[in-house]
Amino acid sequence: MKNLKHLFLTFGIIFILIGALGISNISFFSKYIEYIISGVLFVNGIYHLVYCLHKRKDPYFHIGLVLLEGLMELISVGIILFNTFSSEFFFTSYIGALLCAKGLILVLGRDSKFTSWEDTDKKTKVIVIVKGLLHFLFGSLIIILPLVTNGAVYPVFGWYILFLGIHIISNKKF
Repeated sequence: MKNLKHLFLTFGIIFILIGALGISNISFFSKYIEYIISGVLFVNGIYHLVYCLHKRKDPYFHIGLVLLEGLMELISVGIILFNTFSSEFFFTSYIGALLCAKGLILVLGRDSKFTSWEDTDKKTKVIVIVKGLLHFLFGSLIIILPLVTNGAVYPVFGWYILFLGIHIISNKKF
């Protein structure tokens, strides 16, 4: 597991650098956005699947939500790479809807008999709720901003990737 910690630490640093690049160099980011988002979703999906395997024996870990999140990300990679969107508006709407769905799953998907907060420590609750709210916030911005102004969506993608990198680095469970 030590190798995984270094691997995901590396991915977190790469995400932070890509996010900073997206915030500072919008023209590069806008030119390669499909590949950047596909790469980020692919790595994040693999991260969630590996995290599920690592935590599968923990009786208080909610494997279903994390597994669903990872599978949604990996399916989205295929949709993005193999389905050329007819316009940038449809692409950003799809990514925004994906992020909103992930956020709602994380925030609202906890009060069923399979995924309750009952035996979850407070720090984990806060991390999951904040992560869900950030996903929903960025997803909403990515859907709404192209309707208002076209160029503002790229810095939002950059900030989203930057926060993903911070989340991966701050996760000390590996």
